[in-house]
Amino acid sequence: MRHMTVCVLAAAASLAGCKSTMYGMTGDTMAGFTVDHAMPYLMESDDADMACQTGAAMGAFVASFGRVTDAPDKASLGTLLSAATCAEALGWEAELRGLRALRDGRSAEGNDARIAEKRAHERAAKRYFASYARLVAAYGEPGGKCPELEEKSDELLYLIGLLAGVNAVTHDRQAAGAAEVPLDVPRKVERGATCLDDGEWFGVPSAIRAAVWLSVPGATPEGSDPWAILDAAAKAGEAKGMRLARAIQVQAALAQGRDDLVKQGLSAHAASLAATPAAEKYRLLDRNAGLLNLHVSDVVWTREVGHRTPQGSFGQLPEKPAADDGGGGGLLDELTDEPKQENP
Repeated sequence: MRHMTVCVLAAAASLAGCKSTMYGMTGDTMAGFTVDHAMPYLMESDDADMACQTGAAMGAFVASFGRVTDAPDKASLGTLLSAATCAEALGWEAELRGLRALRDGRSAEGNDARIAEKRAHERAAKRYFASYARLVAAYGEPGGKCPELEEKSDELLYLIGLLAGVNAVTHDRQAAGAAEVPLDVPRKVERGATCLDDGEWFGVPSAIRAAVWLSVPGATPEGSDPWAILDAAAKAGEAKGMRLARAIQVQAALAQGRDDLVKQGLSAHAASLAATPAAEKYRLLDRNAGLLNLHVSDVVWTREVGHRTPQGSFGQLPEKPAADDGGGGGLLDELTDEPKQENP
């Protein structure tokens, strides 16, 4: 009987070992597949909603393989960032709802929307910071020695990881610091951006640096003009079908209260969309840039006329609604007669 018990225990231990090995192999396969195939596939798509839902659905699943094998930091960096964009979109919708409510004198609904907006920003900040933490785990803390970025995919992951760090701080500010993202992250990101080739990555690294200089008092190097750098980076990116630097410029202008540059940036973005198709391998990044600026446009339209940017009117500014002349005018009467293009 004792011999049988020993045999049973030995068999159970062997089975557990086999299961652990199988789980580990599966985790390594999933992590590798995510970086080598799933992410490039999504990057070539312009379906940002699909990307966010993929990240939200698969983020925890991919990360859980860190329990049985090496932590899938590179794979998790991408999935967590994609999941953050879902929470970001919820915050945008809550903001627009609040603007409509307050404009119409519905203060209770406006306040409720503001609370919902802050909750969404907190969730987005935590997810973006979790993505940034995976960047740190995979490549080291930005701001020190540049990591060895052996593959193009490593450069892409490093770039979006830096963006995740900046976005984490931005959303945490909008959530009144509820996510407790360290405030030294932007300066680390700014130094880390020097590790990427500006021409290779559509002007985005220099745009990140200039935006951080504007947001951190005293950070701008002597003799540097952040606004000129942002504009040059935006134009360089647009020429190659990547409007991410333009979106960074508009966000920086919005934060600094430069309404003139916000309007100019939206107009330039719209003109670029009509002139240059998105960079084929990075359509998703270009689409996300479009959504960032479309939200800015939606806020402008909602404040002025009570609704978001009409389809095909991105890049145009709303006019004040004319008094009702009894002619049965419709929702779009305030638009100009300029030619329209599709929204980004």
